[in-house]
Amino acid sequence: MPVLDKILCRSRCMSLQKTGRSRKLYERALKSIPGGASSASRTPLEGYDPYPIFIDRAEGSKLYDVDGNEYIDYLQALGPMFAGHANPRIIDFVSRQIKNGSTYGLPFELQIEVAEKLIRHVPGFEKVSFMNSGSEVVQEVMRLARAYTERKLIVKYEGNYHGWLDSVALSVHTPLNNAGPAQQPSKIAIGAGIPESAYEDILVIPWNDLPVLEKALETYGNRIAGILVDPCMCNSGIIPPVEGYLEALRELTLQNGIVLIFDEVITGFRLGLNSAQGKFGVTPDLTTLAKAVGGGFPVAVYGGRAEIMDLIANGTVFRAGTLNANRAVMAAAYATLEFLEENDGSVYDRVYRLGERLMDGIQETVKRLQIDAIVQGFGTMFQVHFTPLKEFRNYRDAVTSDFEKYIVFRNRLLEQGVFLRPMHWGEIYVSAAHSDDDIDKTLVAIDRVLTGMKKEGIF
Repeated sequence: MPVLDKILCRSRCMSLQKTGRSRKLYERALKSIPGGASSASRTPLEGYDPYPIFIDRAEGSKLYDVDGNEYIDYLQALGPMFAGHANPRIIDFVSRQIKNGSTYGLPFELQIEVAEKLIRHVPGFEKVSFMNSGSEVVQEVMRLARAYTERKLIVKYEGNYHGWLDSVALSVHTPLNNAGPAQQPSKIAIGAGIPESAYEDILVIPWNDLPVLEKALETYGNRIAGILVDPCMCNSGIIPPVEGYLEALRELTLQNGIVLIFDEVITGFRLGLNSAQGKFGVTPDLTTLAKAVGGGFPVAVYGGRAEIMDLIANGTVFRAGTLNANRAVMAAAYATLEFLEENDGSVYDRVYRLGERLMDGIQETVKRLQIDAIVQGFGTMFQVHFTPLKEFRNYRDAVTSDFEKYIVFRNRLLEQGVFLRPMHWGEIYVSAAHSDDDIDKTLVAIDRVLTGMKKEGIF
């Protein structure tokens, strides 16, 4: 057995000693739930080997599993928990509101108040509407772009994930031997059961490559309805835009009558009160939000220019959803936004400070140990990649990130009471509930783990 395989096996065995009840619950879950959980991101497909840890409760920056183990949580439910787990202000407000009923199939005033807050903060919002998940709102903004331009083609970027629905579930983490030329990526479905016809009106291009973008617009410009982009490529381990790229994208879409769509399901209200578009100073035509805006409740937002959004109002573009903007999720969004707005959004200064301390500490450790690694992202969300490259500019750079080394790193941190997402395509999230003490303990654990891995010859 290769050395790294032995180390991986040992890491799994160490976890088994502490998580016996999780194992039993997983075995029980497999009998009634495919894969033992309701999303691939909670199963061994994500890297939870040999099974996911089952959680008993969460509070602030901590997770507590069914075996009584405590973890400093940097998974943050894949991003939504910016205000911390079980934030009492959010929970209390939701509890009071739902005493008036949870959903009516009719409008109520609180949804207007949430919409007004969103429009106040997000530069691209003139009008907004609500759904329940990021995947749903992405579909609606694509529909709006096509109706507004009377064109069909949508451009997406290789390595960007925009939800699990057929029309966009392609060319995310395609193996390079099947991905086609770097400047003209193949369209490869994320899994079986998705017909090619579902994404025949999608064009895939590489991220951060302006000449390829210009060529695509020259070739297909009069057929392109919209360009759909996560402005930080968060689902490939965070790959920020190179200087000037988003500005050029905005200018080119305006010149060609193309709707620019920012998918800010992850970055929205995590990078700041004005989201990624405020941070980068580029305003799209349409925007999607979810995750952090709902404080852990299932709410998603889409919005943008009034003339585009009003295609819904007059019935040109269809919109529906029995549970859209129900009272529970509107209350969660309202309370979350109130929390984020306090003192002109000063909470972000604190979270950035903590996150940057953590990033700097990791960088200092890898430099001292002479480990090939980069820390890429922002104070509120970033990722560690074990790679010889100095930075990632696109998905194909990100493929050099060594998953096997990362999973050893992640599993050993778990033994130290630090919970990271096992999939290296994701992020390390820092929340408003994290403390300096959390960061101190995490940096000690990371130093201990990386030092041990170095001594064992993993690096």
